[in-house]
Formats: sequence, C-alpha cells, structure tokens
Amino acid sequence: MSDEENEVFSGSVTSEPQMVNVQTSGPMYVVERSSAPQVIGILVIVYNLIMTALGLFGLAALAFLSDLDELDGIEALPFGLLAVTILLTLIPAGLGIFGGYKMFMYKKQGLWLVLGSIALGWVIGIVNSALTADYGGSGDAALDAGLSGVCGLACAAICGIIVCIPLFMANSGLE
Repeated sequence: MSDEENEVFSGSVTSEPQMVNVQTSGPMYVVERSSAPQVIGILVIVYNLIMTALGLFGLAALAFLSDLDELDGIEALPFGLLAVTILLTLIPAGLGIFGGYKMFMYKKQGLWLVLGSIALGWVIGIVNSALTADYGGSGDAALDAGLSGVCGLACAAICGIIVCIPLFMANSGLE
C-alpha cells in the first residue's frame, strides 16, 4: 500500500479561523394558515347544533302532541314512524358536528366527514320523504322521494361547495 491510500485527511492546521460566505436561496417568509377552515368549521358546528336542537325539540313535542289524530283531513304520522324519522336526522347532524370540530382543528379528515354528513343527510331526506308520503305528501312514495332527491341534491351541492372552500385556497392549512 502506498501512503496516498492510507491518508484520509490532508492539509494543515492553522490558528486563524476562515470566514465562509454562504448565500441563502432567498428571503424566508412565515406563511400563516388561512382562517377559512376554522370559520367554516364553526358554521358547520352551529348549523348542526341547531338541527340537533330542532330534532330533539321535535321529539319532545311529539310526546305532547301524540294524541292528535287528524289535522285538516291529513292523517297524522304514527308515533313510531315520526320518532324514527326524527332520530334518523340526528345521525348526520352528529357527524357534521364532529367533522366541523375536526375542520376547526385544521384536519382535512373533518372536511370529508362534513361532506359525508351532507351526503348522508341527503339520502336520509329521500328515505324520510318516501316513508311519510302517505301522511301529507302526494301519496306516491316514488314521486315524493324523487322530488326530495332532486331538490335535496341542489341544496347538498351548494353546501358541499361552501364546505370545500378551504380546498380552493392556496394555503388553507389543512393537514
């Protein structure tokens, strides 16, 4: 072996420090997160809390008004059917509250939960229209479900676009 192969480092040691000039790649800016996910998360929470309160109020009113048989020639909903339709609407409301909280905490998972609650609410609205068609509707379950589906789809699309606003922003901060 030669001496060159055995040497790992070469050079001399001096007592004077050498200055090295390193240029940065450019100015560094601190980018703040957008407040849009928090605002929309709060709006989703408030909306779903109101819907939950109305659903629970409907259940409480149902207990007091269960003795009504007919109103203006319209047959009253059976207690069990009305209770089921009200309880079904509480499912997407609870999912929306949880998703709104996750959006408030800048989690993209919350956005998908809220979109899922909107879609679930749309499907439950169609089912509720079909179940209650004989009690104040047109009497045709398919017609009521179809009309509810078309109108509900327009509302669900608008709500979905509003919820997706943070995805349209350059720095929404969603993780």
